[in-house]
Amino acid sequence: MRWTARFVDDQGREQSKGFAAKADAQSWLDTQVSSLVRGDFVSPDRSAMTFGTLATKWFESLTNAASTVRSYESVLDTHIRPRWSGVKLSDFEHSAYAGWLSNLRKANGEPLSPSSVRHVHVIMRMILDLAVRDSRMPRNLCDGVRLPKARPATQRFLTKDELARLVAAADHLAVERHRIQRAGRRAERTPIEQDKDGRNVIPTAPESVDGLMLRVLAGTGIRWGELAGLRIECLDLRKRRLTICRSASEVNGSVEWSDTKNHESRVVAFPRSLVPALREQVKDRPADALVFPTRTGQPHRNSGWSKRVFGPAVKLAQLAPLTIHDLRDTFASLAVAAGSNVKLLQRQLGHASAAMTLDIYSGLFEDDLDTITDAMDAG
Repeated sequence: MRWTARFVDDQGREQSKGFAAKADAQSWLDTQVSSLVRGDFVSPDRSAMTFGTLATKWFESLTNAASTVRSYESVLDTHIRPRWSGVKLSDFEHSAYAGWLSNLRKANGEPLSPSSVRHVHVIMRMILDLAVRDSRMPRNLCDGVRLPKARPATQRFLTKDELARLVAAADHLAVERHRIQRAGRRAERTPIEQDKDGRNVIPTAPESVDGLMLRVLAGTGIRWGELAGLRIECLDLRKRRLTICRSASEVNGSVEWSDTKNHESRVVAFPRSLVPALREQVKDRPADALVFPTRTGQPHRNSGWSKRVFGPAVKLAQLAPLTIHDLRDTFASLAVAAGSNVKLLQRQLGHASAAMTLDIYSGLFEDDLDTITDAMDAG
């Protein structure tokens, strides 16, 4: 190394590097001085950190909901760490990252879906954003990568009649479970008849807690974890309001408490028709108790409740395929049909912005275009 290039960085420390050719030394020196002038200079000792160390620092700083953190951890362990853990930040290259991201479509012999690839990219970008903020990289080298187009998520909107049918199915099945538990294992289920169109005729049954939980989900748009973690003190029957501030999510088979998804509490309204049933549900119980507890007083787990209640009710009501999240979408569709605007819907659903709500439910507002043009004609 016949030539040594030297300069003083923004911290007053001398930086140097040896080169075999003068032109290479001058080129390197020009690049470093230019970065100092632009304000994006990164000293070699800071960029020497490995991606794995940075990813650990990023992960330990997360304050997201437990279920979100678990999904991030899964992506890190399955896809990101095996490839990038030992790579120094100074050696991270945009072209290498773009090629790796493209090859994820063939990971482990099976292609990842476009939405999964985009999810991996989002996590990578958040990690390298930390490197930029900590002055370990001059810019985020994940930027500018072409991502596969993800198919829009399939949304299912139940009609009022379909929702009533689902609730009726849950009510009937609750009565059946109670009857069979009292009679013993040899008890036979009540046979279900079908009408001339092949639809199950669901026997009339008294209102159940299971049916009420479905009505609250579809009547308020709150998330499953928010329902599972709802306490009586957060219920105002007079004003018909729920205060949503905590969530109980199932993570690795256990229930974990966390803040709501955007870390902000919100107040949501519920229909007047729910007041009598909710009043009966919380009667004579302490304020800190759950509105919908298990027999042991703990929050319901999504997997167990889905298997025991939701899945059988969907099957009996002949509404498959249907997910619990579809009840949130159903609320959105019924609210828009009743005249709700984007801002009100955003507040009720707890989205970070009205733009996010519009991105998810833009199709529900298409009829508003006709309203605008009809108003123009009328003018």
